Amino acid sequence: MTPCRLLMLCALLLLAGQVETTNDTVADHRTELWLLGLFPFSGPWPGGLGQLPAVLMGIEDVNNDPTILPGYKLRMTVDNTACDAGVGTNALYEQLYKPTTKLMVVGAGCSAVSQATAIASHLWNLVQLSYSSASPALSDKSMYKKFYRVFPPESSFNPAKISLLRAFDWNKVGTLTESQVELFALTTSDFLQKAPSHGIEVLTSESFSIDPREQVRNLKRHSVRIIVGNFYENKARVIFCEAYKKKMYGPKYAWIITGFFSRLWWKNVDPDNPHDCSIEQLEEAIQGYFTADANPNSLSQAPGISGKTYDQFATEYSNRTGYSNKTGYGEAPYGYDSVWAIASMLNRSQQEMELNVWNRSLENFSYQDTEMANLFLRVMNSTQFQGVSGPVMFDEKGDRRGLTQIEQLQDNTEVRVGVYDPSVRGELVRWEPGRPIRWIGGRPPPDSITEKIVPKVISTNLFFAMTSLAVLGIVMSLIFLVFNIRYRHRRYIKMSSPNLNNVILLGAIFAFIAIILCGIDTNLVSLEGSLITCKCYNWTLSLGFSLAFGAMFSKTWRVHKIFTNKQMQRMVIKDFQLLAIVCIQVGLDVVVFSAWEALDPLQIVFFDRPLEQVTDPDNDNQVLVPQSRYCESENMWYFTGILYAIKGLLLLFGAFIAFETRKVTVPALNDSKLIGISLYNVVILCLIGVPVALMMKDEVDACYTLISIFVFFATTLTICLLFIPKIINRNKHPKPGTMKIKSHESATTSTGFSDIEAEDIARLREDNENLKTSLREVSTWCGSNFLLDDEESGINI
Repeated sequence: MTPCRLLMLCALLLLAGQVETTNDTVADHRTELWLLGLFPFSGPWPGGLGQLPAVLMGIEDVNNDPTILPGYKLRMTVDNTACDAGVGTNALYEQLYKPTTKLMVVGAGCSAVSQATAIASHLWNLVQLSYSSASPALSDKSMYKKFYRVFPPESSFNPAKISLLRAFDWNKVGTLTESQVELFALTTSDFLQKAPSHGIEVLTSESFSIDPREQVRNLKRHSVRIIVGNFYENKARVIFCEAYKKKMYGPKYAWIITGFFSRLWWKNVDPDNPHDCSIEQLEEAIQGYFTADANPNSLSQAPGISGKTYDQFATEYSNRTGYSNKTGYGEAPYGYDSVWAIASMLNRSQQEMELNVWNRSLENFSYQDTEMANLFLRVMNSTQFQGVSGPVMFDEKGDRRGLTQIEQLQDNTEVRVGVYDPSVRGELVRWEPGRPIRWIGGRPPPDSITEKIVPKVISTNLFFAMTSLAVLGIVMSLIFLVFNIRYRHRRYIKMSSPNLNNVILLGAIFAFIAIILCGIDTNLVSLEGSLITCKCYNWTLSLGFSLAFGAMFSKTWRVHKIFTNKQMQRMVIKDFQLLAIVCIQVGLDVVVFSAWEALDPLQIVFFDRPLEQVTDPDNDNQVLVPQSRYCESENMWYFTGILYAIKGLLLLFGAFIAFETRKVTVPALNDSKLIGISLYNVVILCLIGVPVALMMKDEVDACYTLISIFVFFATTLTICLLFIPKIINRNKHPKPGTMKIKSHESATTSTGFSDIEAEDIARLREDNENLKTSLREVSTWCGSNFLLDDEESGINI
């Protein structure tokens, strides 16, 4: 105990003695009724320093009121509990074994002491009335049978806290509790039970025993902005110091803490709970906090049972004590009303005993008198009066039913800004006129960091850039298509199967359209529209591949088939046969996609990316959470697996036959070499592009760019390789010379070739009259226009 508190305690005890001595010096023959007073003058909460003067005032006023307990006067013994259960229990037992019988116990101030003493006091048939114990545990009548309190339990303030939260749309909160103190643990437990039914989500509930710093940091990690704290002021200094370091104060945060701290509590020093923040830093961190506490003064201006209003009591109390900043000062009205509650109960009990002819009075009470003790209980349950702290009444648990005040720290002073009345329906908090809440940021802070979902969409500029390329490709394909149709009868074009060339160009157009469809997402259309474009993209890209690559594959397969015909048999492979191969590939696509749509249709699936969230540069109370949107279905990998397998086998086989025919140079098949090169390009780009695109699907811009570039490059390169030479050489005719085909075998071999239809033969006859005789001789066994020339080891046209 500090020297200052020791001197104060001596003065208070002297004051108590003076009250008794004064009464003794006057001719007073009233019967003394003794009370046992338990007050904390030291320890974690030395509220007895502020409470005892109020209790003594109450005793004096009761003794001076002739209408209350006529013929009796109240006396009280005082003991210091040091806010310690052991010390308080020892003081109780010492007083009980003294000759003077006590009728009631006044106290204790600290809940832990009240719990320990209330369990024992009822065994002596003593009713115990506390002026400040707030633990919810004391509401358990099975354990604390004869316990009452004028000060409401701490848990009774939870409805006021919830009402405060709802008033400002604070639906997400966190709690911080000094768990080793049952008062706070039970209060928080009660809050956690009530909060969900009011739509309040507790993001995290942190508790500590000794050091709260880590729990404060946990609140920060969980992005808690509204914090409901239950702890003593010695821990509060450590907590707000850590909050200062973590920037958990100011316009973004709101703290709701216990309301019974001493005035200017942040300036006190506790060697057992050190911190390294200055007073100025603490003052900066605590500004604007809220408290929900018992309303210590009556809202009525009419005098109460004592004949005094709250203002009169406060003035007299201040004049008598000469101070207003000691712990317990704010709760002084409860101490005063406690005496009046006891006096009122004893007065009515005496009247009832006289009315019922008990043949004994209050002074006849003994610790074995269960009948009188039960009378005290019954009368206390119905006690009701207007005190300086407001209406005084008790519920079935012995708890005070009353108003709760909501205060805010403004300019280092706790100012009442509202009053919570549980008996009023609707708007439960009545805000004080002329005492507005001061918001540091000018408005209430949000209850949490707002998450704004930001779809990961393709950049508009990127989309238009890729679309421009795709349109360029489509225009180029159309130009090639017009050229191919217009000059299809030219010998150079005719020899390259223009029908298949048209199919290649149609597939290229589909591929370019797929680039555009791939970039149309929710940035440009609705979700429904995005789903449609997604499905169309899959169809067009797959069909484009089947048409273009299928046609090139067919042409290359024809060359491979002819030049591997070592038996020199007649072989005629028509265009419709090659188109049939393309149709088979397209048919497979149609079957797979139709089954996919019927059995497991695609849907837009959303995936939030909280690990990629960033703070909104325009609003630091908001984070931007990227959201990926995929066009998927539950079993899509089965269907895509089938498509990949079909096209993968086609790519492998195409690469194989392109390799096999890599040395073929035939003017009659003037684009066979170029088709082989195109097949190589498509195979390589597909092998690289598909896996990379799958791995980069979350990076929408990069993925779209990669897919677009690969598709555009592969398609453009293919059609340019095939058609630019045709445009350049459209007026040329294959010369009737010898064309060599170098075999992959060691010796140069000759092979038969048959691919030119009757129309081609007629055109060749017109172009080269000198070969008519040779053509007729060869056509009987080869079906084409080729002659084997051993001397030149090649093919003559």
